[in-house]
Amino acid sequence: MKDSFSGSSWIQGAKYDSELERMQIYIGNKGEIYECDGVSLEVWQEFKSASSKGKYFNNYIKGKYNSNSI
Repeated sequence: MKDSFSGSSWIQGAKYDSELERMQIYIGNKGEIYECDGVSLEVWQEFKSASSKGKYFNNYIKGKYNSNSI
């Protein structure tokens, strides 16, 4: 995993593994982690540059990839 960041009131951080096309998203203050498989590098880059990470996640990632809470 690489490319972690923060800067959202809802999404506390995220990491991306380009070899596995796997994204981990750290949600809220409770330490909740969602792992999404099959996320392309293009989607990851768009997510990172989105002005609202939460809106981008809800519109383009949530429910569109195989994901689970870990």
